[in-house]
Amino acid sequence: DDIVDSQHYAAGSIDTAHLADDQITLAKMAAGTDGNIISYDASGNPVAIATGSDGQVLTSGGAGAAPSFAAAPSHRNDIINGGLVVNQENVTAPADDDYTIGDLFLHVGEGTPVMSLETDGPQGTRPWQKMVLDANAQGGLAYIVPNDTVQDYIANGKMSFGIQLKTTAATIANARIGVIKWTGTADAVTKELVGTWASDGTNPTLATSLSYENTPANIGLTTSWARHTVEDVTVDSDTKNIILFVWTNDGTITASDVIGFSEWQLNPGSTVHAFSSHGRNIVQHQVDNYLQRYDYNVTAGEMISGGGVSTGNTTSQAVFHFRTQFYTVPAITSSTAATFLMQDVGFESTLSSIAFQKVGRSAMRVSGIGATGLTLGRGMSFYRDGSDTTWIMADARIGV
Repeated sequence: DDIVDSQHYAAGSIDTAHLADDQITLAKMAAGTDGNIISYDASGNPVAIATGSDGQVLTSGGAGAAPSFAAAPSHRNDIINGGLVVNQENVTAPADDDYTIGDLFLHVGEGTPVMSLETDGPQGTRPWQKMVLDANAQGGLAYIVPNDTVQDYIANGKMSFGIQLKTTAATIANARIGVIKWTGTADAVTKELVGTWASDGTNPTLATSLSYENTPANIGLTTSWARHTVEDVTVDSDTKNIILFVWTNDGTITASDVIGFSEWQLNPGSTVHAFSSHGRNIVQHQVDNYLQRYDYNVTAGEMISGGGVSTGNTTSQAVFHFRTQFYTVPAITSSTAATFLMQDVGFESTLSSIAFQKVGRSAMRVSGIGATGLTLGRGMSFYRDGSDTTWIMADARIGV
């Protein structure tokens, strides 16, 4: 019948050379599962890659392995300044329950440790917090997570934390990590986390409205940096703030023993991410939401605030704008009034008193009193004097 069809061909007899290019259409392919993609297995044969979940991404399994769908990698780290690149206040001898090196890290402990910021951390010149302890003094560092960030953790239901730790030649054998929840008023966390320090090998009793969400246990320290994690911790709906507390639990500490802290990492979810930190400029902006220190100690005559006005022959006022808006209204401290000058056209005076008024999240008013000589209503500015270190600090850090 002059027709050649499939019954005239032996099975598998048509080779690649006798198939024209671009002739296998989608319609001629075998049906598959919606969402699957085609790859090749270790033998080079086509294989269907099963559909992932909504929001997942295709991830390579490396040479000789099929790809798969997995959650997109995350670089989230909710520890502000976890890489310790900002250190404005530089408190090197913190009292118990006071903020110290790294600006947002709270010293909680016995004795009077000496803190410093070192630059030979776990990666190149990355900084680390060095704590030199008194003999047999339990103590460590804590970080308070603000309430607005905690909402993500409640929604996720889980959290994970990681940190790099080490000791020095005078070895501290152990440290412990506590994940603590605060159920009191949001962002009014007590800085006195420990109610009673316990003996070596026993976790301290926490203050009212604080509770451990994990079971802190000994972590062996060595003289090399090692990462330690606490993962898959449940976050309850009544959590107002989360506190990460890392402390020594070694009753054999001798004076001048050292514990080092670096690369603080916190994220929602059941596993801790690889350590991640923004660049210095971004971290500075993040820290500025809680602490801003203005040091005028480089050049005599540095302007502190312009756009002011003389309100009398001895008084003046000016508006001081913060670098960025604060998380809440800050408390203001400064160097003595005598380190400041006020100046209008043709007159300059060292201050006998200075006050910071109408403090808000974005700005405040600076009021000063000096010698007679100002002209009422004339424009003026505040400066540092020519010899002293002048500073203003605005503090909105969490903890009472």
